[in-house]
Amino acid sequence: MLDKILEYQSIDNEIVNLENSLSRSTDRIRATEIQKRLKDQHSMLVMLENNANKVNESYRKASVKYQEYLSKLEELEKQMSNADESKLSTYENAYKDFAMIASGLEKEINNIYADVLQISKEYEDIIKRSKTERANFDKYKDSYAKLKNEVEPKIEKLKTELSKKEKEVECELFKIYKHKRESRIFPVFVELASNKCSGCRMEVSASKIGQMKTNKYGIIECENCGRLIYKK
Repeated sequence: MLDKILEYQSIDNEIVNLENSLSRSTDRIRATEIQKRLKDQHSMLVMLENNANKVNESYRKASVKYQEYLSKLEELEKQMSNADESKLSTYENAYKDFAMIASGLEKEINNIYADVLQISKEYEDIIKRSKTERANFDKYKDSYAKLKNEVEPKIEKLKTELSKKEKEVECELFKIYKHKRESRIFPVFVELASNKCSGCRMEVSASKIGQMKTNKYGIIECENCGRLIYKK
């Protein structure tokens, strides 16, 4: 009575194994990991571009101010060369103030320039890594696509067989099978082996085994894993 549902389960199992070969494919996993890294690298590049724009604007403003104070210093030097003794001290103090500001701006510009170089280096490094990652991604993607093209037709063929086999299975028994499958129990039917459930290896009591004689289909449910146990 169980022959047809066991044949159905056998085909179902082949489909599961083939689908797992795709989902657990090393090439697929590696391609997915690389794709994630590429997205992260793209986000990093966008962030670096934004930072670079801000730093460049700071550099531009600091450079303009620096040039303004250099011009003021040149003007003061001219005024100091022709100044009276009474005004010379005032010019010298102003010169010192402007020189200090100009020196501070020069340091700021140098620091900003160092930031520009650092951002540029990080940007180039990411671009370089991305090129390598992209090449590897394409390699794994192509390899996975090849596997997929080989496996998917087999899956579709088995699904067609499964659909035909379903019509041969007793309706009530098939409902039980589908309910178990929807509960993520697979395989649904397992053999009693040495008084143990061959699904989870749990010992089955003699009284439980005795229930097989009274069950319509000669099966019992494993109290541990929920699989349906049959005896050849």
